[in-house]
Amino acid sequence: MLAPTKRLERVGHMVSFNEELEAAKAAKAAIKALLTATSKSAVLATLKNAYRAAVLNLSSGGALNAARAKVGIALSNVMHGLPTKEKIDEVTSAIDVWITELEGSL
Repeated sequence: MLAPTKRLERVGHMVSFNEELEAAKAAKAAIKALLTATSKSAVLATLKNAYRAAVLNLSSGGALNAARAKVGIALSNVMHGLPTKEKIDEVTSAIDVWITELEGSL
């Protein structure tokens, strides 16, 4: 079972890099647990939190913002449809790139 993640409280505002990175890493763990988790609501809450972190921090240009946009779309696809192998692979790849870009920005 996944440990609860800290919910981002800044609705409509950017979050810090550290908060965004924490949400990204939690999403990576949630994706791994998605197919075997008994509590899908906990997984979906973690994914939604990561989605918010990525989307709230979107700005213009750069590799990090491209990663945020891609992970936002991929997370949305998983949250709002059946989690197929293709969607899981796509979101896993997008999260990995997002984490790499965030770590490179710290």
